[in-house]
Parts: sequence; structure tokens; C-alpha cells
Amino acid sequence: MDWDLKYGELSNDKDFVNNCETLKENLQEVQQVLDQLLPLKEQYDKLTLPAQIELDLFLAFTLNSLQWINLRIQGVDPTKHPIKDELQRIKLVMMKWQEVKDLEKRPTVDVEAAKRFIKSGLYDPYRATGQPQNKKTKFPENAE
Repeated sequence: MDWDLKYGELSNDKDFVNNCETLKENLQEVQQVLDQLLPLKEQYDKLTLPAQIELDLFLAFTLNSLQWINLRIQGVDPTKHPIKDELQRIKLVMMKWQEVKDLEKRPTVDVEAAKRFIKSGLYDPYRATGQPQNKKTKFPENAE
């Protein structure tokens, strides 16, 4: 893609030229990232499910964001365009995906270990029932 911009009469407006050059540099960076990621679509079926989900979310958000930028450059208000709702939907899905990934990091309870703790005496049935803990209550056959 030819990135050489000709500004003509606007070349004297330094702010305009700087903004255009910054936009050009940012778009070139996006193009480099997409050039690296788009070949992954050919190997999409070989990726793990989490990698597929993350690639899909990234590409959907990136392409919709580029459409947003395109609308802004053309002078269209993107907040009144359906692209706004699409970006919101993608953000919601990204947050749900993050919640799913965070669930994997949460510690889990080892049920068998908990049962062993309870059996080994951490649980006192006499305290739970409110009965006194003297020998007569625990062992009536040993009463004096």
C-alpha cells in the first residue's frame, strides 16, 4: 500500500499534517499486526478453543474499530451508526470471556481433603448439639 501522502495546500497546516502522519503511523502498525494474525486463520482449526475465541474476538474488535475510524474520517458520526452497538456487543463478549478465564484461576475446594479434616476431629458433634463435653456425656459406660 502506498503510504506517501500529498497534502498540497494543506502542507502549511502543521497540526493537520502531524495528525495525518500520526494516523498513518498507527494504521501501519495495525496493518503489521493484522499481517501477522491473518495467516493464523489458515491454521484456525489447529488452534485450541481458547486461542480460537481470542483470535475471533481480537479480529472482530479490530475490524469494527477500523470501521469506526473510517466513518470518523468520512465525517459520519459513528455514535449514530450500527457500528456502535456492534462494538458494545463485542466488548460484552470480551468481558464474559475474561470472566471464564478468571474462573480457571480461582482456587478449588478439595472435597476429599475436607472430608478427611472433618473426620479427623475438626468437627465436634457435641459442640454443635450444645451437649456438655464431659466423660459422662461422651462415654456413659465409663461413668463412676
